[in-house]
Amino acid sequence: MDRIVVAFSHEEAQRRILRLLESAGCSPAACCVSGGETIRTVRKLGGAVVVCGFKFRDMTANEVAASLRGTAVLLVLASAAHLDLCEGENLFKLPTPAARSEFFATLDMLCRREARRPRHPQPQRDEEELRLIRRAKELLMEVNRMSEAEAHRFLQKRSMDTGAKLADTARLVLEHYTV
Repeated sequence: MDRIVVAFSHEEAQRRILRLLESAGCSPAACCVSGGETIRTVRKLGGAVVVCGFKFRDMTANEVAASLRGTAVLLVLASAAHLDLCEGENLFKLPTPAARSEFFATLDMLCRREARRPRHPQPQRDEEELRLIRRAKELLMEVNRMSEAEAHRFLQKRSMDTGAKLADTARLVLEHYTV
């Protein structure tokens, strides 16, 4: 149970789940408050079991599950009425209130399932690619007066929109501005 992510937009619900996990000697890998943050965290971890509520500030558990299909499984803790709205092959439901034993049995089953799933580690960029990306960000920051975060987001978005690798997009930006 080493790759558990606790994700609730309501802080009190998150604290209760953390106390419950800690009482059993489990320490989650991360805690998140939004769907977007949860997706980024799980992708960074390379997979996880996400214990979450039905609704985040920015999306529902269904949308998070769809984004993390093949990467994570979600254990959604919510009222029976909300659980009726949940669907997904990687989404498991536990109605609240739930018995402690039922919660841990379900969590254990999901962790075992997650452990059997093959890992797909994030490909590491070589020094040349990192240098290209850094130079493209610096150029965007200088020419367009962007912050580093804005320049990085621009490169990421352009890369996703075109289906190109981030390093290839950086190379195109450098070629465009230096010609």
